[in-house]
Parts: sequence; structure tokens; C-alpha cells
Amino acid sequence: MKKSLILFCLSLILLSPSFALAAETPSQKPEWEVTPDVYNILRERAGIAVYTHTYKPVDFKNMKYGFSKIYEQTDNYIIGRPDNTKDYMIVSKDGFYAAYTSREKGAAIDAENDSMLWRSLRNYAFEDIWDEDNKYGYFHFGKPQATDLTGDVFLMEDFLIPEGTTIHEFSMTDSQNWYKQLPVDMLKIGEPNVFSKYGFVNGIALDEETKWHMRSVFFLTSEGTPKLSYNPRRLHWKLENWLYPAFKDVRKDHWARQNITWAFRTGLIQGFPDGRFQPLSLLKESDLTVIAAKYFGFKPGATYGHRAQQYYDFFKPYNLPLKGYSTDAGKNSTVTRGQLAQVIAASQGALYGPNSAVDFMYKHDLSSGKTGSKTFEDYGYNEPLTRAQISAFFERMETAGMTALK
Repeated sequence: MKKSLILFCLSLILLSPSFALAAETPSQKPEWEVTPDVYNILRERAGIAVYTHTYKPVDFKNMKYGFSKIYEQTDNYIIGRPDNTKDYMIVSKDGFYAAYTSREKGAAIDAENDSMLWRSLRNYAFEDIWDEDNKYGYFHFGKPQATDLTGDVFLMEDFLIPEGTTIHEFSMTDSQNWYKQLPVDMLKIGEPNVFSKYGFVNGIALDEETKWHMRSVFFLTSEGTPKLSYNPRRLHWKLENWLYPAFKDVRKDHWARQNITWAFRTGLIQGFPDGRFQPLSLLKESDLTVIAAKYFGFKPGATYGHRAQQYYDFFKPYNLPLKGYSTDAGKNSTVTRGQLAQVIAASQGALYGPNSAVDFMYKHDLSSGKTGSKTFEDYGYNEPLTRAQISAFFERMETAGMTALK
């Protein structure tokens, strides 16, 4: 009887995950809608972010007391710096919370259950998110794009920091949320870094307070992620982007919702200040040219002449079938589905006459026509192109591996 009772208790322990691990490791993929303006802020300013959504209205008056500094506030969001951290936090009116590092800091690598970003989110977003049912997401918005987040790194493990890496911040942290920043010049780039339980980093002694508290290691880096020479497989999580822009005029059952989300996330197409995407709006040729140039990696400089002139100049050596290389009338002309097919075929070095271009779209699964019959008539060659359609065509190009000009 005593043995059975012990086995039963052990089984309960094994079946009950720790709260911290359950809270930070989502059991299923949530879909968190955020307003486009909040998403844009993270895309433009964040290196890495940890975020959650409570869907509970936020009182900005009380929220202000959790910040040591307020940077920006609108009717929809507030951005501030939580007390005792160097992180940023954005909170939206509908209960979306994100703690993030600056874009300049690049990738963040933090302790699994006491990550500084996660702690900022939990400690300074008040009791709204202190809920075991909350799920958390990590995503790297900056470049180079990290593919993994390293966590729960304890002492007596050797780190190899790749060449070209810049260490922006280096801290020791224990399980009680105590941490202390250390001089980054204690670390070696391109060589193993040795951490000792006796309070030494690469043979350099730490002060007594740090020795007393130190349990794990935290980095903020750019240009690559430090690699452990000790059992790295247990330390990596895949970063995923679970954020969807909540456009007022794109319902969840809209046929191109996923395509629109992709185009917005990648920065090819922006929404409008009123929170709409306008999926049925028609495009000018200049719009197509800007979107296509961005897709193929063109980085614009200072504007000159027409707002799209530098994008046209980018395509000149490739002789894409565009009308507006030298005339504003061509730039302002309405784009048809047929012209898009010609531009796409030409960009891949294929024949781009009307029939050849449509055949190219069908052959590479970029279109199946309006009814699936895959005829020239079924493609709708002379029909104007919409913002939703161009989002779908370019995402299909990426799926097909057509990401370079030929």
C-alpha cells in the first residue's frame, strides 16, 4: 500500500508541469490580432519581442504608474519603459502587451523561465496577464533574423560567440529575478567563454554580490547567436510570428486574408491610417512597380522626381514591360491582371507576350483562373488588379521560389 501511494504521488508530480514552463511555452498556436499601427511599431523598432493578448480593455491612467518613462501615447496605445529595465513595452487599448528590445540590439538570448523580457512583461503589465491560461509568443523582428531563442543557460557551461557578433548587454541572473549587468569586455568573440560556479568569467573574478546571486546568463547580441558547447539541443525554441494585423475591412473568412497578412508583415503593402486595407482598391502602375521592387530586395534612397522614379530606374536594366519609365501618364495608368502576368514572367526571364505570360502563371501555380479552367479567357487578362489580388500573386511567387530577378 505504501509503495502504491508513493508511485501515485510521483505520477502526479510528473503529470503537473511547472507554472513558469507552462506559461512561457504555448501548448497550441494562438492567433493574436493586433491593430496595424501597433504591428508597424514593433516591425520598425523592435529587435525581439515577447508578447501576449488578454483581450481586456486597458486603463491607460493606471498603466502609466508601471513605467519609469512614457515615450509615446495615442488613443490606441502607450509606449513606455518599465521600471528597473532597459526594455520597452507597448500596450494597446484592447489588451495587447509586448515587451521588446530596441532594433539596434538585435537578437536576444535569455534564461528560459526568467527571461528579462518575459519578466518585464509579467512584472509591469499588472495583474491583467497574471493568468495561467495566458499564452506567450516570441518573435524576432530585426535582422539578421534569428531562428531560435536560447534559454535556461546555467553556469559551468562554455559559450562560443561567433565572429562578427556585437554584445550589447551581458548579465547574470538568478531564479529570484535578481540580475546584474557586467562589462561586455569580459567576453571573447570567436573563442569559448568559460563560466565558473566559483564566480569567474574567463578567469576574471566577479564581485561578491554577483557571486552570491549568479545562476544563469543573459545576452543581447547582434550578427548571430552565441552557441553552447554544452548540450545545445535542450536550449532552443523556435520563434514564430503569431500576430495578425486586424484590418477593419478584412474579415477572418476573406479569401485573401492570409495573403494580405503576408504582404503586410513583409512590408510590401501598407494599410491606411483609418485601420483599413481596402482589398478591392485598384492599383496604379507606380504601385505595382514599388511593390515589385521591394519584393526583389530594392532598398530606396532619397526620393527624386516622381515618388516611384527610383523604383522604375531599378528595373530599367531588366526591361520589364512597364509604361512609366519616363512618363507620369504611364505611372498613373491602371494595372491589369494581364500586365501583372507579363511583369512576373519577364522578371523570371520567360516569354511575356499575352498568351505566354498567362501560360507562365498557370504553369507555375501562380493562378488557376477564375473558374479553374486555366484558359486565356478564364484568367481575366484585361481586368483591373486589386490590392488583395496582388498580395496573393506575390506570396505565391515566394512559395514558388521566385525571389530573384532573372
